[in-house]
Amino acid sequence: MQIDRKYDLSALMVSISGVRGRIREGFGLEEALLFANAFATMMEGQTVVIGRDSRPSGPYLEHLLLASLLSRGSNILQLGLVPTPTTKAVVHLAKAQGGIMISASHNPMEWNAFKFISKKGFFFSAEENQTLLKILQSNTNSPAQIHPKAYVESGEDYVDLHLQSVVQQVNQTKIKKQKFKVFLDAVGGAGSEVVPALLKKLGCQVVLHNCKPDGTFPRPPEPTPTALVSSEKAFKQSKADIGFALDPDADRLVLFTPKRGAISEEYTLPLALQNVLSYAKKGSNVVINLSTSFLNEEVANRYKASVIRSQVGEANVVKEMLASKAVFGGEGNGGVIDPKIPSFGRDTLSGIAHILNLMAESKQPIDALVSDLPEIHMQKTSFPLAKGFSLETLFQKFREGFPKAEVVTKDGLWLSEGDRWIHIRPSNTEPIFRVITEARSKIDLEQTLKRVQKCVES
Repeated sequence: MQIDRKYDLSALMVSISGVRGRIREGFGLEEALLFANAFATMMEGQTVVIGRDSRPSGPYLEHLLLASLLSRGSNILQLGLVPTPTTKAVVHLAKAQGGIMISASHNPMEWNAFKFISKKGFFFSAEENQTLLKILQSNTNSPAQIHPKAYVESGEDYVDLHLQSVVQQVNQTKIKKQKFKVFLDAVGGAGSEVVPALLKKLGCQVVLHNCKPDGTFPRPPEPTPTALVSSEKAFKQSKADIGFALDPDADRLVLFTPKRGAISEEYTLPLALQNVLSYAKKGSNVVINLSTSFLNEEVANRYKASVIRSQVGEANVVKEMLASKAVFGGEGNGGVIDPKIPSFGRDTLSGIAHILNLMAESKQPIDALVSDLPEIHMQKTSFPLAKGFSLETLFQKFREGFPKAEVVTKDGLWLSEGDRWIHIRPSNTEPIFRVITEARSKIDLEQTLKRVQKCVES
């Protein structure tokens, strides 16, 4: 995103995912107040929803936002510790003008962020982000009111409405009959209370692990199999039927199975998709991003559905889902998007419910359902963005390294050779660029990775 440098925001990540940074290295009180005042100006006099994850910096950022919004006459629904999808759902359900989720998602504890939410629960569009930055850079904030008629109230009742909306998309009776034993690792984050509440509504016996929401993150916050080694041991000891691991704001979901332990986050979406497509009309559209596994095409083909690939980022997937009237969508990072749920974005509660429903309807254990899908042969690597680094030069090297590939340039560089694809793009949330590679076999992946390495190193 291009921004005027009147204020030095170079230490922040400003993108379609909001604004984020390290608390003591760029996203301090001064910078946070700039964005809070600009957002409060956009929301002047309107109802606004605020949620946060468990990071220690969350409460003071929340109070800063409360002051900015109240001083401009905005009424506030305060949710406290809730997942990002719950905050988005409440904006929609309460017919609020907007909202903010205070969370840096999968980033480490020393990071935090403002995720800006528009009406109907959608993240800010590129145009809305530009409006906010224009207000910030031009210092055209509306003045604080002398007698603002504004108030703060709890949004607890709306949180339960989000849970009910998730339950309505599955067969609650069938799931309850199975009496699933479910292991949950919430990394001490925003899902520590809301997700167990959902599981209890579905009649599950819940084994809680890392569900003390103190924001210290007892394992790496991004729920990859590598980060879940200790949690995997606890899961196997629990003898649970299935396990779920979350990131700090509970919009990413990873599974544990009794035989495999923690599995790739890329399995989450196709399993949930299988449940949805079993009820959907033939020819339905599904949207995934360019960095998401072939597995979703495999499932879609079984149900005669069409797959559309969008740019990376929840807002981009949702935009394409709206345009194509898709019945389902998501991202390979464990992000499941059901348009029938008012969060209409990556929602771990939705993913959990759909996967449990698939198990109940098929009467198959999770290991059998995973084994019914092809093996994943994918590698995700990342490299720091060095000073003076040119992505254009890198893209040219990849074009030369894969001269016969189909080329898509709507989000970095995506190259496809039919049985393999490579996606190179800068991250929206970290100062790095990512290279994601997938092939149909282990040997093909290894050979493709050698070609990728030559492009990066040359």
